[in-house]
Amino acid sequence: MKQPVPKRRTVRLDVAGARARLKEAQLHLAAAELLDLGAPAENKVAGSNAILAGTAAADAICGLVLGKRSAGDDHADAEGLLRRATHPSTKAAGKTPVQYGTDAISASDASDLVAWALDIVREAEARDR
Repeated sequence: MKQPVPKRRTVRLDVAGARARLKEAQLHLAAAELLDLGAPAENKVAGSNAILAGTAAADAICGLVLGKRSAGDDHADAEGLLRRATHPSTKAAGKTPVQYGTDAISASDASDLVAWALDIVREAEARDR
């Protein structure tokens, strides 16, 4: 049986909505940065918050630049939309295993996710000026 193809979908995101997503990104990033990495639970929670920060920041960038954000089921669509808004993202594909999986992630991987989130949040902040 043929698998259904995820629908590519975008929704309108005005400046106020983009700024709200930017605020959420900043808060998720702050939560990720508060944790001491090393223990499995802290690594996973920091990584999850970093991904949520990056996702919200990506929405903010797309809203500020394109007036819309991705709302589909396929992370590749969101990455494509973000590239159109000029940010080369590569972390959305890691969202599922980090946030919904049961396997631990390393402190190094969590640190990489937090650094990526910081980069994209800063870009969103710059685009909001």
